Amino acid sequence: MKTNGLFKAFIAAICCAVPLMAQQKRVMTFEDFSAVRAVSDPQISPDGALVLYAVRTTDIAANKRTTRTYVMPAGGGTPRAFPDDKTTASEARWSPDGSKVAFTAGGQLWIADASGASARALTRLSGGAGGPVWSPAGDRIAFVSGVYPSCAADACNASKQKAAADGKVKAHIADELMYRHWNAWDDATRSHLFVVKPDGGELHDLIPGATYDVPPGPFGGSEGYAFAPDGREIAYTAKNQGRADAWTTDVNVYVVPATGGASSVITASNKGADQNPVYTPDGKWILYASQKRAGFESDRWRLMAYDRNAHRSHELLPAWDRNAGSYVPTSDSRTIIVGADEHGRNKLLRVMMDAAGTAGRPAVVAGEHNNTAQSIARDGRTIVWVRDATERPSEVWIGALGARAIDNAHALTHETDALVAQLALNPAEDFWFTGANGDSVQGFVVKPAQFQAGKKYPVLLLIHGGPQGAWDDSWGSRWAPQLFAAGGYGLVFINPHGSTGYGQKFVDAVSKDWGGKPYQDLMTGLDAALATHPWMDSTRMAAAGGSYGGYMANWIEGHSNRFKAIVSHAGVYNLEAMAGATEEQWFTDWELAGQYSNPTAMAEQYRKYSPHLFAKNFKTPMLVIAGELDYRIPYSESLSLFTALQRQNVPSRLLVFPDEGHWILKPQNSQLWWAEMHKWLGEHLDTKARM
Repeated sequence: MKTNGLFKAFIAAICCAVPLMAQQKRVMTFEDFSAVRAVSDPQISPDGALVLYAVRTTDIAANKRTTRTYVMPAGGGTPRAFPDDKTTASEARWSPDGSKVAFTAGGQLWIADASGASARALTRLSGGAGGPVWSPAGDRIAFVSGVYPSCAADACNASKQKAAADGKVKAHIADELMYRHWNAWDDATRSHLFVVKPDGGELHDLIPGATYDVPPGPFGGSEGYAFAPDGREIAYTAKNQGRADAWTTDVNVYVVPATGGASSVITASNKGADQNPVYTPDGKWILYASQKRAGFESDRWRLMAYDRNAHRSHELLPAWDRNAGSYVPTSDSRTIIVGADEHGRNKLLRVMMDAAGTAGRPAVVAGEHNNTAQSIARDGRTIVWVRDATERPSEVWIGALGARAIDNAHALTHETDALVAQLALNPAEDFWFTGANGDSVQGFVVKPAQFQAGKKYPVLLLIHGGPQGAWDDSWGSRWAPQLFAAGGYGLVFINPHGSTGYGQKFVDAVSKDWGGKPYQDLMTGLDAALATHPWMDSTRMAAAGGSYGGYMANWIEGHSNRFKAIVSHAGVYNLEAMAGATEEQWFTDWELAGQYSNPTAMAEQYRKYSPHLFAKNFKTPMLVIAGELDYRIPYSESLSLFTALQRQNVPSRLLVFPDEGHWILKPQNSQLWWAEMHKWLGEHLDTKARM
């Protein structure tokens, strides 16, 4: 592709300026980035002997990504494809006795022997099937499938699906909000919870007629439902608020008999979100994550325990000021391994709970780099998880839960070793500074590829989205630090007020202050990085961000002239226009103190912090990027921004992807995204290293 040539030529120019000795490890290219075998979803067998895991690969020429499942001994060895080297299997899950594996392939639910033999399809549903979860006795498998709520049989679903596909008129008609979400219009189907026997018989929709999704979209998976230890009940996550779905965050946990029947909500008293139920093995408790404040999607996710006998819930860790992102109880029902983001790293922590449901202080068992997706064997000791770092793609790690930490923790898989050994990759270096309100704020610095002491390098400030999110010490599948550093820039990425992992007060500080404290943190943090890294060239700096990071890029455009170039991806430009067109109305209601019809919100938020009101100040060359299928921040925001830049005679370029949403995901689109990004930054930063 032509774009590939642009990127190769740019990297070649950087390499030519570096002495031969320094080129022993080469600068990463987009082809290298795409060659990374992305590891995820480890599942240890009940006896702890084998590990299933998924690997996603990218084929640039075919413009697609493919996920396959592999299995290998927990003691190490050579992985083999599961169930075979021809099947694109994902979501593989061991049966309770370890003799079978349920998985998805071709959009349907399958089952095979643990060896991979005797693979057969369990479903042939028009709405597909995914997210298999075994019952404790192994006699049923729960999964989800798309249905039309009015249909009682799949023949009806298939008929409606065909009529919609064959119809010549593709108009959308809506009587209420949430008529589209993320990157898709509402097609009148809903994701329902089903159970099926392992032999393929007795398939049942457990929520027939339900007009809500299990789990709620667009990103929920099998973590949204679970079997009780006795197999008689299933707890699941759903949002059933009717017309209010667009402006409420009131998601709930329900329970339903595993053989079918009426569902009951167990979290009705809380008007914030409740999700992702997990039963303790003794059956006494349902653990789940809960947000207390209604309407706030970034409130702290509290770890809750629902007493199934007393029918009441309590918070397990009321003094712990972090988000319970994941939680897996061990076989003793007293030990819970919790995943939480803290200071730019996702850590695994051990929580001990007594018989009365009182928990002690969490203790870190895995805190280095970025740790996610924990899976624990039946012995309660053997644990596998995924670890990655800024300079290292993800691999499966394994160890034993010891008295204080995970003993003998080591990488089990080595999917990327050979590739990484060839590349010039630098780790993320922490730094702290005093930001807005006198608070301590943390960030990272990454040196450019093939860094040489004594030389000056241009600087790229990266701004995360959310706004309640965080840069972690992780590889990155889209805004990848190493692929930015390959352009010859030093990277500064900061977790300003609003970032997760520093306490809820810190998170809350961005709401109703979008252009305030976070902007101050970013500018102050950049100054702090410059002061302590003399190799950074303060005369050649750029800034780039996506989503809220794009908003901040737009805000910087109207408030600072210190950058040579700015990149805004899917950035909010006109707060009023965005609030009227975005699908998740609760977001702007909370973040901007209400709709713009509210005079106070209009005066204190919309007319104070909207970047479009500062267009007269625009001077910095700007690259504007958007996807036409972005319904979170409609791409008209980027069009309006580009219009303002052009009318102000500011050097600017517009890049729009008709087939992408909020994220740019297709390989060839991603290739063009990176080529244009580096071309724009290179033109304005003069990336040739100089003394």
